[in-house]
Amino acid sequence: MMIFITTMFLLLPVLVALYLSVSGVFTNRRSFQSVFYALLAFFALTVGISMSIQYSYQNYDPPATTPVSLSKVLSKTL
Repeated sequence: MMIFITTMFLLLPVLVALYLSVSGVFTNRRSFQSVFYALLAFFALTVGISMSIQYSYQNYDPPATTPVSLSKVLSKTL
């Protein structure tokens, strides 16, 4: 599973950098590396923030009451 997530994480910045390289945006290796690392840092921050939000909700305790079906509630009121 982690390989799949890593592949999904790295695929987009690699494709964007490859597209920019093929289209002729980069004229030297230094500019290519700087833009690629900036893209990689942006996506790392995006994934890190979304995972931290997701994991923060795992410790959320739902209310202690048990679920009640709607038919039971309606049958008591009628």
